[in-house]
Amino acid sequence: MSKRRRIFKVGLVQLDVGPDIRDNLRRARLLCERAARRGADLICLPELFNYMGDFHHPCEAAEKVAGPSISMLRNLAAEHRVHIVAGSILERRGRRLPLNTCFLIGPDGEILARYSKMYLFDIDIPGRIHYSESRVMRPGSHATVARTKLGTFGFAICNDLRYPELFRRMISAGSEVIFLPSAFTRFTGRDHWLTLTRARAIENQCYIVAVNQSGRNAEGVRFFGSSVVVDPWGRVLKEAPAKGDAMLICPIDLNAVARLRKQLPAVKKIRKFISLKRFGPHK
Repeated sequence: MSKRRRIFKVGLVQLDVGPDIRDNLRRARLLCERAARRGADLICLPELFNYMGDFHHPCEAAEKVAGPSISMLRNLAAEHRVHIVAGSILERRGRRLPLNTCFLIGPDGEILARYSKMYLFDIDIPGRIHYSESRVMRPGSHATVARTKLGTFGFAICNDLRYPELFRRMISAGSEVIFLPSAFTRFTGRDHWLTLTRARAIENQCYIVAVNQSGRNAEGVRFFGSSVVVDPWGRVLKEAPAKGDAMLICPIDLNAVARLRKQLPAVKKIRKFISLKRFGPHK
């Protein structure tokens, strides 16, 4: 990243994830290596990048942090000296349902931060779509903000996109870029994906890096693909195809965040509002 201009390159790795963990990790590694060779300083993968299959026995699909998926990315980050937002995995902790956890890995291979999805996706529209994440995973309990050499980052996962309060919390803590690993469905994505990613970028004056799955799950639910980078003005800078694996490189200019927040001081007012301890008189 330039010392004069706070710019870095992000690599988006979109995947058509299936039930074969070894094949998923092989393709993820190839695309991450391609992104690193093209100069990415940070690489982001989608939600559940390592497995999309039968979740009838979720604990069997879950891994500990020391399992093969995160270990592979920690080694890759250290080998190529890049940051990696490790999408998410079903994280096994104890005997309870697993968490859906995203990890930020530093260029030395160390885990710098983690975030577990707070807002699980449950939808039941008869004859159209049924999806129940709360049956196979438990929600996280807090927001995460990480201060790195590249910038200050926040993290959300897929359906979290529908909850602006989470984004306000991260912005109030200084986030300049929010990473959104996702498995956003085609059914909801065709109407909501771009609208919501642009809205979160505009209202929070930040970059949104949203990396999505592009295949289908074991029940035939299709995912929307179309991974995007949206700038603080709400412009879509890069967009992946709706189908298939893809890798995109996009510059992130944090000077643009600072400049816009100074010219149009909405974030300053957001922080003032969030700091309020109570509501005023209602009469």
